[in-house]
Amino acid sequence: MKISVIADEDTVTGFRLAGVHYSDIAEDKESFKEALSSVEDDVGIVITTERLVEKYEDLVENFKSEIDDVFPIVVEVPDKLGSVREPKIQELVKKAIGVEIDIEDI
Repeated sequence: MKISVIADEDTVTGFRLAGVHYSDIAEDKESFKEALSSVEDDVGIVITTERLVEKYEDLVENFKSEIDDVFPIVVEVPDKLGSVREPKIQELVKKAIGVEIDIEDI
């Protein structure tokens, strides 16, 4: 099973150095859309960044809806600027334990 990375240049370079051979650099909506449409059938995991998914959520949802099988799985990772998910994590913690935690205090 192959792994494909669709992300910004720095993220793609990092995964190439880690041994991932199938990758596309996506800097805008058109290049992201083109990269998703070119994912081969034998790819089991598509790694992309949280920022791209947040920015182009419609393209990712469309990609997932066109998949007939369980694969490929879309995995979101933080890019070089860090995670965009921190506020959501804070909300989950507040819901779970009833206390608001400021990430900067940790």
